[in-house]
Amino acid sequence: MATNWQKIAKIGASIFDQAWLSGISLLISLVFVKELEKSEFGLYVLLFNTCLFFQGIGGALLAAPYTTLHTRKQGLHKIGVVEIFTKGTLVFAAGAATLAGLAYAAYDAWSDDPLLTTAAGIGFAVCILGSVAKDNTRVYQYSRHDPAAALNSNLVYGCLLLGIIFLMIQTDTVSAAGVLLAIGTCSAIVSVPRLLKARPSDMAVAKAGAPATNTVSEPDTRQLVGEYWACGRWAGLGSLVTFLTSNTYPYLAAISFSKAEVADISVARLLSMPIALLGAAWFNLMRSRLSQWAAEHRYDVLDATVRKSVLGAAALSVAVAVVIGVSGDLVHRFFGEKYANLRVLNLLWTAQTGLAFIKGIYAATLMTGDNGFKDLSRIGVVTLAATVIAMLLASMTHHSESIVLALVFLEMLQIALIQRSRHHMRTLRCQVSS
Repeated sequence: MATNWQKIAKIGASIFDQAWLSGISLLISLVFVKELEKSEFGLYVLLFNTCLFFQGIGGALLAAPYTTLHTRKQGLHKIGVVEIFTKGTLVFAAGAATLAGLAYAAYDAWSDDPLLTTAAGIGFAVCILGSVAKDNTRVYQYSRHDPAAALNSNLVYGCLLLGIIFLMIQTDTVSAAGVLLAIGTCSAIVSVPRLLKARPSDMAVAKAGAPATNTVSEPDTRQLVGEYWACGRWAGLGSLVTFLTSNTYPYLAAISFSKAEVADISVARLLSMPIALLGAAWFNLMRSRLSQWAAEHRYDVLDATVRKSVLGAAALSVAVAVVIGVSGDLVHRFFGEKYANLRVLNLLWTAQTGLAFIKGIYAATLMTGDNGFKDLSRIGVVTLAATVIAMLLASMTHHSESIVLALVFLEMLQIALIQRSRHHMRTLRCQVSS
């Protein structure tokens, strides 16, 4: 019974952790809705979305292979995996922030957009640095089956950030640049020290609990890096393609319409946040467990968990759609006249987010093996080709709803392709077991 309560507590911590972060994101959106014009909110969406791109690439190149390899290694070899992950995260975060800052400066010099200030560029770069570090720190904490540690870090992060935003409101200095800088700084404060201390603390645990032969057997770093790259190169390509297929809509809306349309599309997405929240919480909690079950050949548990998770995601999506359908234009009620008549966008986003949740569940099963990363990258390439066609058609309609409808179609396509690969994986599994 105690073990069951521990599992319930971990699930609760994971859900609350994601709810806390999503609540902060919602609050920031509310602040922008009330304090700023649509165009500056649109700028924030575009810059923050680019931060998510680097965060996704850092997760794919480092976090995805780390989660897979961490369950396979023992003793100092496990510590070696941690060291590559933590040091690699810090190097990648600093490099991505520098590269993005220089690209922003070059674009700012070329364009005449008055919203592209130097302060916004600095906030953009710092946000990338902190966001990459914080996201990978969460992966490290969840890999240790310690969602409470992730929750504690994010509570500190949230309180710091909310305090800064409150001061901005009181002093009438709210801006996209200031919020991005605050997000990056607070993220770095709670994550960088933890990444720096990860190896020494894990080394102490390993030496205290492992046999003597394990404590003196140093891993081959070059071999571990090679194993990282074997998984990470495919995951990185897959992450790049996933971003291009799922997160380019703000840029397309900005080019085809305006920054104000970017704000409309982004605000309409807020009502589907409960689905995205639970989807992220599920992935954080279950990703390493699926890899562990696969490593232990407990495929019956893995498959049963996937089936129940998909049913839960579908039920949640239907429930949110029903609430939106019977409650009228909720976005209009929450955010005022500036964001009226977004009900169709609300429903389309609900469908897209629910399908993305289901896709993430199925994709996580492919990530339990090296070949799965390859399959996901190939699926991504096919999806990218479909994205180009779908988005071109959507932009020609001159309706922002067409962009989200295209995203719904792309999620359905990816689910079908992933299911095909999962069927192939199960067939190989049966052949090996027989």
